[in-house]
Amino acid sequence: MLYILFLFNAVEASERRGVFSDCLSWDVACQIYRALQESGHTILPLNLHSLHQLEEYLAEAPIPHLAFVLAEGFLDEPHTLYDGTGAAAVRNLLQHYGIPTSHSPAAVMEICRHKNLTYEFLARHNLPVPRYTLVEFSQDNWEEKLKEAVERIGFPLFVKPNGGGNSLGIDEYSLSFHYGDLKRKVISLKEALGEVPILVEEYLPGQEVTVGVIGQNPCYILPPLAFLKKAIRTTSVKKENPQYFPVLAGEGLYKCLANLAGRAFSLLGARDALRLDLRADNLGNFYVIDVNGTPSLNPTSSLAAMAASIGLSLTQLINFILYQSLLRNGLPPGPHLERLADEVSRNLYPYRWEGEVALVKACS
Repeated sequence: MLYILFLFNAVEASERRGVFSDCLSWDVACQIYRALQESGHTILPLNLHSLHQLEEYLAEAPIPHLAFVLAEGFLDEPHTLYDGTGAAAVRNLLQHYGIPTSHSPAAVMEICRHKNLTYEFLARHNLPVPRYTLVEFSQDNWEEKLKEAVERIGFPLFVKPNGGGNSLGIDEYSLSFHYGDLKRKVISLKEALGEVPILVEEYLPGQEVTVGVIGQNPCYILPPLAFLKKAIRTTSVKKENPQYFPVLAGEGLYKCLANLAGRAFSLLGARDALRLDLRADNLGNFYVIDVNGTPSLNPTSSLAAMAASIGLSLTQLINFILYQSLLRNGLPPGPHLERLADEVSRNLYPYRWEGEVALVKACS
């Protein structure tokens, strides 16, 4: 039996807004904790507030064999939850103590939590991303950057924070058709989040899809969710009863989306779980608009819905991610987790990514 440190950020449900909107509710944190207990291992839960708290905990608790990390930063330093620094900082500290972690390593999290770095990396490897401009308030020329985006890309433009998840800072005013609207939205983000860089990118008016990848050698591309409404997916829209259809293995669209997701996962060096959001232009060509290195395991999350579409429960999904992480780090999963993983593998077999060569032919 292993000791598994479960690191998360949780707040009361009434506080899950603004800079804390990406945190778990306590109810969800407890559900994930109970799911991890089904692995047969000892789970050590810690709601992460600060580096000092984590250091104190590690000095007193049994040394964990693995940390299952969903924490995006430190609750006592809210900016770390959305400015891109938190996920990597948590992993770097655990690495310092010699504790392996679930999900992707710090270097990958650094890319995924800074959208401009995500775009730069993917574009360098010939994966499609929107045209964009990074606006940094710390530089005196931020207004010139706005005008540059207008001249180079043209309206309509979409505005979002360069860090953070769960549609933080995205609302109906994120879509701008005039310079005045664009500047007002950028200033409102500065007032809400401080001097976090802002991404101004071309607006893609087509369908939005989200794609989940789990595992490692092989990885599995879960059925993508294609959303029926083309509305901007704000936090409030995500809380509504979503209207989507799963894109199943064997469909032409699945093969194209799986190729994009599998290539991104492989090139990034991602591990265990990843979620990519894509949106189509007016010709139906898909572009990657976000990559999440710690996709939500909320029961109502996209990843949970993808798993459910092929008959997997949330408990099975969580434990399969844990199983893959243990194997990757040379740790024995144990007989109970082995049985759980075997059941999941049967459902996942049609979604095993066979590599870019096989899928490119099917997409052409």
